[in-house]
Amino acid sequence: MEENTFLYNAIKLYYTKGYYDKQQVARFVELGKISREQYAAITGEVYSGTVPEPAPETPPATEEPTDVPTTDPTTEPTDGTDGGDTEPPSEGPSWATDGSAGTE
Repeated sequence: MEENTFLYNAIKLYYTKGYYDKQQVARFVELGKISREQYAAITGEVYSGTVPEPAPETPPATEEPTDVPTTDPTTEPTDGTDGGDTEPPSEGPSWATDGSAGTE
């Protein structure tokens, strides 16, 4: 295996900074990117030959809020409208005009 010192140094830096954990560094050994000796130099532990799988994260149990009314978005409004705004948009200004151009 050709040793890649650039990759080794990058992995070591990331491990030192906390961006990589031992499982991630061990994965680089499995992929042939670093040697077992480099793993030991980075982590301070002897490479065991296996990469422990991280425990699957279980999402926390969520409870339905009780104070929020639930509506079915697939139901049609029963008031004869399309469910949009109740008033059509105005064509002009909302204030009364006398037809003048606005100059005094």
